[in-house]
Amino acid sequence: RQCVFAMGTSEPKNSKFTQQELPAWRPTLTPAWTCFILFAVGCIFVPIGAACVAANLNVVEVSARYDNQADCSTGFFPTLAEKANRASTLGVGTSCVVSLTIPKTMKAPVFVYYELKNFYQNHRRFVKSRSDEQLFGEDVSSDFCDPQQYRVDPNGTKLEISPCGLMAWSFFNDSYAVSRVDSVSGVEQPVAVDETGIAWPSDVAYKFGDVTPANHNDDVATRGGGQINGTLKQDEHFIVWMRTAAMANFRKLWGKIGVDLAAGEVVKIAIDNRFNSYAYDGEKKVVLSTTSWLGGKNVFLGAAYLTLGALSFASAAVFAYFAMYPPRTLGDVAEFMNSRE
Repeated sequence: RQCVFAMGTSEPKNSKFTQQELPAWRPTLTPAWTCFILFAVGCIFVPIGAACVAANLNVVEVSARYDNQADCSTGFFPTLAEKANRASTLGVGTSCVVSLTIPKTMKAPVFVYYELKNFYQNHRRFVKSRSDEQLFGEDVSSDFCDPQQYRVDPNGTKLEISPCGLMAWSFFNDSYAVSRVDSVSGVEQPVAVDETGIAWPSDVAYKFGDVTPANHNDDVATRGGGQINGTLKQDEHFIVWMRTAAMANFRKLWGKIGVDLAAGEVVKIAIDNRFNSYAYDGEKKVVLSTTSWLGGKNVFLGAAYLTLGALSFASAAVFAYFAMYPPRTLGDVAEFMNSRE
């Protein structure tokens, strides 16, 4: 069977654009031009890297791990059964104090972070187990919150959890009280920590509503984390926790100190250790840090710019050598194998 096509029905318009005949500039990357481009890239990247490193060196940071300290870990599981299951039934936790010596003067504001290790907040099931509609005050339209969407009371009644999901259920609930030790008298003076303004303004305005929690971590036997103070919009610690971390090791902002901390000063942090990091072999730290125009301490960014800049300079030197001492004449067809034959 023969197929007959009508000529001209499927042809594109006969123009310079459709026939790809528009004027074009096709540069030839000679060794000299390549050397110049690589040198320019190096001249841009190295100063940026140096600025990033300088900004990073101006950030003062001090931290301490506390979950493994004797005062924090002893008694976290009151009974042998709880210790065997690594589950704290009442979730009371323990209290302990850590001391931090300020290495350099920390200019206000000084940020207080908590740092968790080996907590996979980016796990697919964990990330999906939430309801953004419910967080904003709307009805739950799916079962994304499983397995923490409902709980059953002693009478067998099925109660809807608000806010539901594993993310809300595991809400971090350690708390910190900061004090500074007077270098002369040795008397501890409390330091105010501002716990407002720590969440992203967009999260507060558009993702969380004036929703009153209901049936959320009120059963001590199945409690996963902390309870929420006030409505969801009012508890910024909860809002910070609900912004998913990208890695298994992460830190989140807990508060801000509005006074300077002098070099050599001893800062004591009284900790209510309630979040069960022992169940998953995790670690907990408390961190005091300043920031720069680049943000917090970030060694990678400056090192990456400096490394790429150095590689660009090295590559430029190689191409400069070939530009000055070419192995053959550029574009000489006599060098081709077929031409010799």
